[in-house]
Amino acid sequence: MKHFKVSLAGNNFAISGIVIMFFLLMFNSCSRQERKRIINFPKTELAEKNLIPKPLEIISSNNGFPLDEFTSIHTSANVEGFKEVGMFLADNIKLKTGLSLQINKDKKATIISINQLDGAETNSSEAYQLIITPDSIVLNSQTAAGAFRGIQTIRQIIPEISNDTLSENKIWVIPTGKIIDAPQFEYRGAMLDVSRHFFSVEDVKKYIDVLSYYKYNVLHLHLTDDQGWRIEIKSWPKLTEIGGRSEVGGESGGFYTQEEYTEIVNYAMARYITIVPEIDMPGHTNSASFSYPFLNGNGKSLEYYEGTEVGFSTLDTRKDSVYDFIDDVIREVSSLSPGPYFHIGGDESHVTKKEDYVYFVNRVEKIVQKYGKQMVGWDEVATANIDSTSIAQWWASKENIKRPWRRI
Repeated sequence: MKHFKVSLAGNNFAISGIVIMFFLLMFNSCSRQERKRIINFPKTELAEKNLIPKPLEIISSNNGFPLDEFTSIHTSANVEGFKEVGMFLADNIKLKTGLSLQINKDKKATIISINQLDGAETNSSEAYQLIITPDSIVLNSQTAAGAFRGIQTIRQIIPEISNDTLSENKIWVIPTGKIIDAPQFEYRGAMLDVSRHFFSVEDVKKYIDVLSYYKYNVLHLHLTDDQGWRIEIKSWPKLTEIGGRSEVGGESGGFYTQEEYTEIVNYAMARYITIVPEIDMPGHTNSASFSYPFLNGNGKSLEYYEGTEVGFSTLDTRKDSVYDFIDDVIREVSSLSPGPYFHIGGDESHVTKKEDYVYFVNRVEKIVQKYGKQMVGWDEVATANIDSTSIAQWWASKENIKRPWRRI
């Protein structure tokens, strides 16, 4: 191997050509990173970004953070959920940019740091703080849920296309500044009606992805109605064998097995979204009564229903066996739903007599509480003598509270 003589501080050292090449390569690599870090970014305004929902406070500092192959993600160590939040961000950055960012490995030229910080500027568990400088994005939150909300903001401020004129490598320039944010409403929900029109598991997941991007934290799944029963109940299999076959417009319908429903629940939980299941009753129950005719309380012959008119169906609210059925349904669905709420519907029971409707809601509320859930119902349930812990959810008008039993 050929050697060279060099002089350093009066002493001679033998250094191999390979060693010299190593230091030259290291110098060039560092130089590339240093050149990238001192790029004069075009003026960018964080406050001009269209963030949804709009954060509480945005302060621009008119510079740029270079998101590129020299960026890494680091999260608080030994704190539940924070590494997973970092992985979720990395996965979505890859989908948008093609970049594969390392997580909790060697620090690179620029860093996205996701930290648990007890001294956040608000007391909300979903609050977060973003501090963006030319060489770091620091996300602080008290909880992993807050950190997850914060990375949605990061996702929204990443440009759709890279700026290929600033460096040899692609750079997505993120505007610098500070964001302080916390939700105005603790419960931020959206509903998906899978009973009138069935949606596949993958479709529901896509909907959940959209909700999480905009920081929703509740998905209300309307699982049963006149047109279809969409959740498997193992103790009453005909609900899906018969009641799951139809939907509005004559399509073939469908249903979720309990394993598929659990898959949806877990997918939502990973995005800090709570599933609220709704089993609509005593009205909106044609599919249930068609599956098990003893449930029927309107005295009419039953068939598949594929229309959109409402108010014609009701359970037999004075039959004890109906409540045995309801107990089984609430028990099975509650066991699959880790959230605190169980929605009993209760709307548009137009053919249910007033006294029967009130009796029904009072009795079903106790079954919901028996399985450790908080009862939610549409505004009509307020006509019953419901417990102070139960929730009447507004959907139409105060007239529903006065006359939910209006006949059609």
